Amino acid sequence: MADRNDYVAALGKVFSDDAPANPKKSVKKARVGFAADVDVKEFEVENYGDVEADNVSYGGKSTKRLKVYDAKQRQSWYVDQKTYALLSKRNITRTDSEGGIIPIQDKTTDDKTFNEKYDLDLEELFDSKVSDKDAILWTDSNNEVVTRKGCGKTAWRNAYRRLVVHVMDPKNAIRFSRALQIQLDYLMAHEALLLNDIIVVLDKISDDPRNHTSKKKKKMDLNIALTKALLNVNVGRILVANSGTISYFFHPDTRVGKNRTFNFWSTTPLLTTLPPISWFIPSIFTFTPSENFIGSRAHATNSILRSVLGPGRFLTRLITGGREEFVVDDLKAIAQNLAAETTGFEAAMRAQFGNHAGRQKVNEFRIENRLPTDESAVRSFIGSPISTMVNNGVVHILRALANHWEGLNTIPFGNFAHQRMEQLNVNVILRFHIPFVLMTLANLRGWCSWDSMVLAPFITKLMNIRPGVNMNVANELLNELNTTIVDNVCGGIFSRIEPFQRWITQMRVANELIMTEKDKVVTIVSSVTSGIESGYKLAKTVDWVVPDDDVMVRSIIQHIKLDAVKKKLRNHNGERLIDEENGTLDANQAGSALQDMDQEEIGPAMKIAGGSISSIVSFVQKDLSKRQKTGMTDHLVKRAMNALRPRDKRFLIELVNKGHEEIRAAKLLSRRVGTLLKREMRRARLDARIKELSRGSVATEMIEDEWYIVDRTEDDGSTTELGSFQFRTRRSSTSDVLFINRSGKEDRFDANSHVFRKFIPIGEAIVRAQKAFMVIELDLLKRFAYAAYMEFSDLRDDLLKLQTVSGINCYALDEARLNGLVHIKSHSSTQISWKDLQPGHNYFIEVKPYKYELFEYAEGMDLDNRKRYFKTAPQNMIVVGGGPTGLLTTLHSLENCLRSGGTMKLYEARDAFEKAGGTYERAQVVRLDSRWVRMLRYHLGTLFEDVWIPATEETDSHLGNTLPTQGFIEITIKDMEAIMHLEVSKLWSRDLLEIYARSSANFDYKKNVMTKQGNALKERDLVKRRVDPNGEPSEEFHTWEVVQLIGNKTLSPDDMTPGRSYNVFSRDQGGLLTMELVSADEGVFDFRSTDEGLTIQVTRSNFPSVYAYDPKAKGNARSSFKTIVFQSVDLNREGKLTRYEVEFASIMNESHIMDVGQTNIAFASGKPAVTKEHLTACPYEPYGVSCIQGIKISMGMHNFGETRFGKGLIADFRSQTEQNTRVVGDFTKSVITAPIVKEMLSIMSNLPRSNDWHMHLRHT
Repeated sequence: MADRNDYVAALGKVFSDDAPANPKKSVKKARVGFAADVDVKEFEVENYGDVEADNVSYGGKSTKRLKVYDAKQRQSWYVDQKTYALLSKRNITRTDSEGGIIPIQDKTTDDKTFNEKYDLDLEELFDSKVSDKDAILWTDSNNEVVTRKGCGKTAWRNAYRRLVVHVMDPKNAIRFSRALQIQLDYLMAHEALLLNDIIVVLDKISDDPRNHTSKKKKKMDLNIALTKALLNVNVGRILVANSGTISYFFHPDTRVGKNRTFNFWSTTPLLTTLPPISWFIPSIFTFTPSENFIGSRAHATNSILRSVLGPGRFLTRLITGGREEFVVDDLKAIAQNLAAETTGFEAAMRAQFGNHAGRQKVNEFRIENRLPTDESAVRSFIGSPISTMVNNGVVHILRALANHWEGLNTIPFGNFAHQRMEQLNVNVILRFHIPFVLMTLANLRGWCSWDSMVLAPFITKLMNIRPGVNMNVANELLNELNTTIVDNVCGGIFSRIEPFQRWITQMRVANELIMTEKDKVVTIVSSVTSGIESGYKLAKTVDWVVPDDDVMVRSIIQHIKLDAVKKKLRNHNGERLIDEENGTLDANQAGSALQDMDQEEIGPAMKIAGGSISSIVSFVQKDLSKRQKTGMTDHLVKRAMNALRPRDKRFLIELVNKGHEEIRAAKLLSRRVGTLLKREMRRARLDARIKELSRGSVATEMIEDEWYIVDRTEDDGSTTELGSFQFRTRRSSTSDVLFINRSGKEDRFDANSHVFRKFIPIGEAIVRAQKAFMVIELDLLKRFAYAAYMEFSDLRDDLLKLQTVSGINCYALDEARLNGLVHIKSHSSTQISWKDLQPGHNYFIEVKPYKYELFEYAEGMDLDNRKRYFKTAPQNMIVVGGGPTGLLTTLHSLENCLRSGGTMKLYEARDAFEKAGGTYERAQVVRLDSRWVRMLRYHLGTLFEDVWIPATEETDSHLGNTLPTQGFIEITIKDMEAIMHLEVSKLWSRDLLEIYARSSANFDYKKNVMTKQGNALKERDLVKRRVDPNGEPSEEFHTWEVVQLIGNKTLSPDDMTPGRSYNVFSRDQGGLLTMELVSADEGVFDFRSTDEGLTIQVTRSNFPSVYAYDPKAKGNARSSFKTIVFQSVDLNREGKLTRYEVEFASIMNESHIMDVGQTNIAFASGKPAVTKEHLTACPYEPYGVSCIQGIKISMGMHNFGETRFGKGLIADFRSQTEQNTRVVGDFTKSVITAPIVKEMLSIMSNLPRSNDWHMHLRHT
C-alpha cells in the first residue's frame, strides 16, 4: 500500500521537468496511481516559490515548496521539493492577500499532532457535542441596558451605532480595530468575544477596500455586531471611549489634498466669528493650530468656559477639549490619581498659558513630578502626535523618537517594563502617526500646491497599509518617504531632516528584526493551534446569557432564608437528603429532620414558605427544581457570597434573616453578590462544556499511562461519571481494572459495572494555548508590541483568537493546569532506570541528596540500583522570601523545575502559610508591568479574573486597577499576596512543592552560603556540622539530616500541683508564658503570671498545653522542643548511618549552614545586594515614592468604597482620564514633590521629637 510520502514524491515529478511561467505560483491537477494500490488518487498540486524567503535582506533561505491538496479527503499538506519530506499534516493553511500559502504546524510536547494522538477532528467534535441552537455565529450576552436608569436608555446607543456604521470605511475600520484590540486583555471572556466579533467585521471591511464583498453586507454585519455589543455596558463603554479614533468628516489625506478649501473655511470671517458656528466649524474644516497659528480665539473661549463651568467636571472637559485647571494648575493638589501621559497636561498648559509660557510650565511640571522627559514625550506622542509635537517642539520630539527607536533596536533586552506605548510597531506608526507628523511639518512650513499633488497621495498610501506576510510594503513606503517627502515637507531645515531620516533608518532596522522575531512567534502559535481553536470554539458555543439582576437578587435572598433549613436536612446517618446535582429532595425523611430544629432557625423559612413543616418541605422541593433549571444552584450562590469580605457576608445574612432585605445596605450587598453570581454561573457553564467535550468514545483497548473517564453503571441503566483516571493494568484473573487517580492514589474498578471512555484533554490544550500567550509576552515583546505581530496576515487571525482565549477562566481550566504539573512531576523526562543506560553515553548519578556526579557508562559497570540516574542533572530550587517577588518566582519556575526532575522549596520568614495570612500585612500600592500581568494571568487563572477583571457593569475591577493602553495593573501588596498565597497553597496540597514557614533562612552572598537559625530547623533539613559520619568532632564540615524533633511532654490536669510554676501556652498571647498554678479546686485551675499581670482560669474540658517549667522556654511555638535528632548522610565505618541527639536549647540560637547541594537559590527578600558573583534581577534602588507623608497623599486621593460614576448616559461617555476616587492606584497619580519635601523638613526640624527622627534615619 502506497503511503503519503510516496504520493508526494510522485507529485513532485509534475514540476521537475518544466519550470513554471510564473516563478511565484502555478497550479496543476495530477492523477497518481501505484501498481500495489488499486486506487488512483487525484490531487491538486500548487507550486509555490517562497518570494519572502528569496529576499536575503530578511535573513531567509531560498526554497521552493509544494502544496498538495487531496480533494476527496479534504486534507492539504506542505512539502519541500528537494526532499519531498512532509512538513505539515494539519489541514490548516493561511492565504495572504497575494495568494501565497503559509503552513501552520501543530505539534504537541510529544511531537505528535493533537488530532492524530486523540483520533479526532475538532470540527466533528464540536458538531457532535453542540446543538445547532448553541452553535451561534454572533456572541450573545445579557441586555444590561434595559436595567439601567439614565438619559435615553437605548436611544443614544442606537444613534451612536447608526453613526459608526454610516462613517465606517476601510481607513476608519483599520484604525478603530487597532484601538479596540488593546482592550481585549482586561475583559471577561464573553465581553472579549463581543469585542472580537466587532474587530473581525472591521478587519473584513479594511481588508476589502475594493468591495469584493458587497458594502451592504459588510455594513449589515457591523450593525449586528455593534447591536449585540452595545447591550453590554463594559463593552459599550470601551466602544465610546475609543470612538475618537474615527474620522467622522474628513481623513488626514483629504485635509492635505484640499488644503486650499480648508484654508478658505478657516479664514472666512462669517464662519470664524459667529457662535455657535465658530465653535464647531473650525474644528471640522481647519488645521490644527501651530506655532504660526496659535489659536488665540480658541484659547480665550476655552479659558472663559473653564472658569464658568468650573474645574474637575465632565462637562468642562467635554466642551473645552480637556482644558481643566485641576489637571496641571492646582497647586493645592499634592497628588492626583492620573497618569502623566494620559492627562493631556501638555495641551492644557499650552491652551491656558500660550505656546511659550505653556512649554515652560510643561518643563516645570516634569521636573516637579520626576517625569523622564523623553520617555514621557514618546508616550504622549503615541496618544496625541500633533499636540505633542506642537507643545514640545517638532525637533525635540523627532530626536526623542529616533533615539528611542535606536535604543530599542540596539539594546538586546529591549524595553525593560514592556510599556505598551514605548513598544515598536512600524505599520501602526506609518499608518496612523506619520500622516500627522507630515501634516504638522507642512503646517509649520506653510501649505503649498506640492502638498496637495504629492504629499496627499503619499499619506493615502500610508493610511491604506494592509496586513501582509512580510514588511516589503513598509520598506517601499519608507524608501519613498526618505527620498521624495522628507526634504520638501521639512522645508530644507536640517535640524528637522536629520532626526526624521534617522528615525526612518531605525524603522527599516526594526523591519528586519521583526521578520526574525516573527518566525519565533509562528513556531509558538503553530504548536498550540488545537488549543486556540478549541478555546475559541468553546467560547463561541457557550450560552453566556444569565438571569436578570432582579431574578438574581430574589434567588440570593431566598437562598439565605432557606440555607439553615437545607443544612439540617440529613438522615440519621448524617447523609444529606438533598441531591443538588439533580435538584431533588427525599421528602419522606425531610419532615422528621426539620422537627428537631428550633423556632429561631426555621423562622426565616417559615415566613416565605408558610407556617407548617410540610409547606417548607414542598417549598424547598420547588426551590431546588427551579435552581436546577436556571443554573443558580445553592453551591454557586455560596461561592459568590464567599467572594465578599467576611464582614459583609455576615452582615448581609443577618439583615436578610431579620427581614431587612429592603434597606439600602442589604440591596447594595445583594446586588454585589448577584454580580459575582453571574460570573460564577458563566464559569459553571464553561466547566460543563469542557467536561462534555472531554468525553471520548468507549475504549475497547486501553494503553498504559493514558487517561480515561470512568462511568459507573447504575441499577436503572444510567451512568454516573466518577472522573478521569490514569490506566495502569487489567487483572487477567478478575474483572478488576487498576487506575491511578489525580492525587496519585490507586483505584480499582470492576469492568462489569463500569464503562471506560477515552479522555480528550480539551482543557489541557486550552491551557497550553494560554501558556503560549504568556511565553510570547515574556520572550518576544521586549522590543515589539503584540499588535506588531498582528500586522502579519498569516498571524492576525490566530493571535486575535489567542488573545481572546487567554481571557477564558473557569475552574476546569484551573484544574487542568494543576493536572499538567502533576503529570510532569510523575513523568520526569530526565530520570532514567539503571537498566536503560546505554554504553558510551554520559549520565548523572545522585550521590547525595541534591548532589549529582557525571559519569560515562560502560558495559558491565557495577551500578547501585538504589541510586537515581538522570540524563541531565535535576534543577532544584530554593526561593527565600514569601513576598510578591518570591511567590511569583515560585509559581513561574515550578514547571521547569519539575520537568527536570528537581524539587521546589519556598522559605518564608513570616507566618502567612500557618494562619492563611501574615500577622503583619503590607498595604503599599504597587504597579505591575506587562510581564507580571501575563504571568499572573496564566498562573492564577480564575483568581486573576476575580481581582483584576471588571465584573458586569463595573467601571474597574473590585480590588485592583487596570491601565490597558500601557499594559499595567495596580493593587495593594496585601491583596496580591493573599491570592498568590492561595495559589501556592493549592500547589502545596498537590505535593508539587514544599513550603517552610517561619524559616528564618538567609543567604550570605559574601560567603555564598545559606544559613538558618537553629530554632527554625525542621525535619528533612540538611545542615553542615563539624561532626564526622562516625559522630566524632571534626575540623571539617559534614552533612547531617534533621530526622526528628522531640518536643517536651505536655502535662495533664492530674499532673498539676498548686504552688508550682509551669510553661503555659496562651493562644491570645501567641506563645509560652511562665505561670504559677494558684489553685486547683473541683476541676477549675487558676494560673497567674506575675510578669504579664495575667490570670487564666481553665477547666478540664478547655485545658491548655502545659509543660514542665523551663526558664529558657519561650517563643511562638506551642512547645519548645526538647531535643533534635541528626542523622549522617554518609555511611560510618560500620557501613551504617549514625544518629545522635542534641539538646534543642543549645542550638536554637545558633546559625547553621544549610547543605543545599546543587540547588539554585533565589533570594527574594529586601533590596538586592551589590555583588559581582551573582545574578541580580532588579535594580538596587527601584523607582518609587516612599516618605512619611505617603499616608496623607493616599487619603487625599482614594475614597475607598465610593462608586466612580453613576449609571446612565454620563457613565458611558466619561473619559478614561477622569479623576478616579475609587480605584486603588499609586503611580497613576502625579506627585508634586516640592510641597512634600517642605513638609517633611518641617516635621523633622521643628517638632520636639526631631531628634528621634534623626536617630531613626541614621540607623535605617
